[in-house]
Amino acid sequence: MPSRHIRIVLSSTAFLLAGCASGPAPLPTVAPNAEATVDGLYRMDNTVMQLGFAKPDLDLSGYTAFMLDPVEVAYQKDPGNRTRTSSDANYALSTRQMETLKSVFQEEVERALGQDGGYRIVTTPGPNVARLSAYLIDLVVRIPTDRADVRRTFATSYGEVTMVLELYDSQSGEVLARVADRQDPTNSAYDLAEVNTAFVRNDVTRLFRYWATAVRERLDQLRSVASM
Repeated sequence: MPSRHIRIVLSSTAFLLAGCASGPAPLPTVAPNAEATVDGLYRMDNTVMQLGFAKPDLDLSGYTAFMLDPVEVAYQKDPGNRTRTSSDANYALSTRQMETLKSVFQEEVERALGQDGGYRIVTTPGPNVARLSAYLIDLVVRIPTDRADVRRTFATSYGEVTMVLELYDSQSGEVLARVADRQDPTNSAYDLAEVNTAFVRNDVTRLFRYWATAVRERLDQLRSVASM
């Protein structure tokens, strides 16, 4: 898990994309006075996500395909299905809900990487293959999942989750970059959002698509600069 390298503490209110309102985001640069992590990465400014680390000489121009590791999920604290909702509650997803969470994230990453003739998705290492490991950590589920669709329920927040992506060279295993972002997927124009399976899945899918698209756009930007 990525916590062996860094301790991730993120605000859920920060913007996902740097500079998205005024055009393309500036290229990442090594942060002033940044020190190397144990695996040789440096904290970067102008990252796509809230937190980013990378090799200072990162060159992704040679990578045309990706291997995707299975998505891993970890709760912020051990969940339990309580009889009442509280601000610090953390409820358990069912086995089916957990598998859906992982598969939806994987599908959005594959879609973003492969669209418009982008990157190939492969299953074996190669000289032009990068490996992507994805973690959904510090998961907080604020609504009892066994109540969905049983009766009409409203909540100010479904929960929160931190996404961590680690990029490796598929052959050497060298870590190239790491990014993290914490968000609440709840999407509502009102103070309360209605809770049902369809609404929650749509909001979670929207967040995962946002993350995946942001990563694809940054990869394209870095590759285009390297090829100049």
